[in-house]
Amino acid sequence: MTDEKIINDSIFGSVRLSKLASSIIETREFQRLNGIKQLGLTYLVFPGANHTRFEHSIGTYYLAQQLGSKIGLSDEEVERVSIAGLLHDVGHPPYSHSGEEAMQDKYGVDHLGVTLKIIEGELGHEISNAMNDDFRESIINILKGKAGVLSKIVSGHGDMDQLDYLSRDSKYTGVALGVVDITRIINTMDVEDNQLCVDEKGLPAIEGLMIARMLMYRSVYRHRIALIGSALINKALERMNMDLEELMEMNDCDFLARMKVETPEIYESIKYRKIPRGYILRISEKQYREIVHDMGDLIIASRFYASPYKPQGLKIITKKGLVDINQVSAVLSFLEKELHDEALIAFYSENEPEIRKYLEGRNIEPM
Repeated sequence: MTDEKIINDSIFGSVRLSKLASSIIETREFQRLNGIKQLGLTYLVFPGANHTRFEHSIGTYYLAQQLGSKIGLSDEEVERVSIAGLLHDVGHPPYSHSGEEAMQDKYGVDHLGVTLKIIEGELGHEISNAMNDDFRESIINILKGKAGVLSKIVSGHGDMDQLDYLSRDSKYTGVALGVVDITRIINTMDVEDNQLCVDEKGLPAIEGLMIARMLMYRSVYRHRIALIGSALINKALERMNMDLEELMEMNDCDFLARMKVETPEIYESIKYRKIPRGYILRISEKQYREIVHDMGDLIIASRFYASPYKPQGLKIITKKGLVDINQVSAVLSFLEKELHDEALIAFYSENEPEIRKYLEGRNIEPM
């Protein structure tokens, strides 16, 4: 007999769950993720994008488990890092990242901050009660980035979170640009000088990961229609009268029902895909704030998106020792040029001529 259970995942097949993982999955806080779409409003453009944060969390758990075993972590360390992977997104609001900006403005906390509150027992208690004090503290340290290699497995350069979401999002949107060689990446990862590194043989697979991420941003994550929908969700949360505890009881359907009562015009737009017009602008945050100020009521909703490009600190294991990936890969300079700050403005079609005239006067060409 064993305390392990097996769950069948659409990407990785049979995933073995420890007794603790099974008990966490059965909690109210974790089951809520079953009703939260991984990609928010992206299903408005890619109809297959109905996968959830629940599935993604299972996938991250599995990959953290696999990598932990591969690099020689102890059984206890593998359990801790895989549970951290399981819990890393439990604090997402309805529609995932769509409402996160409003959540931070309204309640002063992002999804990681909410995740930590859930683990600590400040929001709900079932996940917190599933762990003893020492284990709970270790998970918090991993998610805060204070646990060295264990933290990097869950959140870092080429982390297991990223490997899962790119593969999963690619599969369910039907966009093959996000395909990543997960097996090769994990098999060429190791620990050197207390750092999570990649053997030189795995460099092409890591470069493929970085390019896939860039292509998915351009074609999926920042698709104009999906961004307009997300901006509307953000606007709805700004206007709703609820506290953080109530929000974190909701999944997407609960939130949509609340919109029907408190923001019926946004509800109609989302429910029946009556999406207003919108432009994506390649501008700085300063320009964005000036435009939003100047246009005032001409704009229904707007959001600024900082470039997702991050200088890689990943180390490559070469015959000459550890080398920063920037020294051996030309891909990073390419990515820096291709990933930009962007802003979205959404508006009713009757306001488009006036908005267009304003932008032309500032020599800004909508994308």
